[in-house]
Amino acid sequence: MPAPKPVVPYEKIKTAYYDVCTGEPFTPKSEANRCMSCGACRDCHMCEATCYYGAISRKEYKDGSYEYLVDENLCIGCSFCAGICPCGVWEMAENN
Repeated sequence: MPAPKPVVPYEKIKTAYYDVCTGEPFTPKSEANRCMSCGACRDCHMCEATCYYGAISRKEYKDGSYEYLVDENLCIGCSFCAGICPCGVWEMAENN
């Protein structure tokens, strides 16, 4: 079992990014019950850049949407992509 993650004190939360995103002033008390990462990919390319074996690629569709794909033949299961993703998009599944 992983160690429990400690709660981040309100005074240590950096608010500059969220003020720009929402256009509204950030107040920690009102945001405490809302996830600061909406769980949706921000298209930062960090997972793609971190993958040493090039197993992650970005596919763009005609409607402007995109998707990050994993080539299972190249992925070694190091979980660097899951560890670096600021949104928690990647999930690792144990091999059976």
